[in-house]
Amino acid sequence: MIACGALKRTAARYWTKKQIEQFIENCETRATPIIGAEKAVNYCDCAVDIVAEEYQNYGDVDKLSIREIIRLAKPCSDAN
Repeated sequence: MIACGALKRTAARYWTKKQIEQFIENCETRATPIIGAEKAVNYCDCAVDIVAEEYQNYGDVDKLSIREIIRLAKPCSDAN
């Protein structure tokens, strides 16, 4: 499990800063209706590392549904 304290360190190995920011923004927008705004912020900050580890090519992330991102980043919901 990736600790959320290591926030964005894994993602930065694979993605640019702009891609990381874009992922978090899109994740929050898409996750808010499902898990609520407050949880979405914390969740997506954590999820970025897990998703980047799984999908090192940022272009592949655009093909993922928010439900797939939530499934991949399940440890983040356990941490919140």
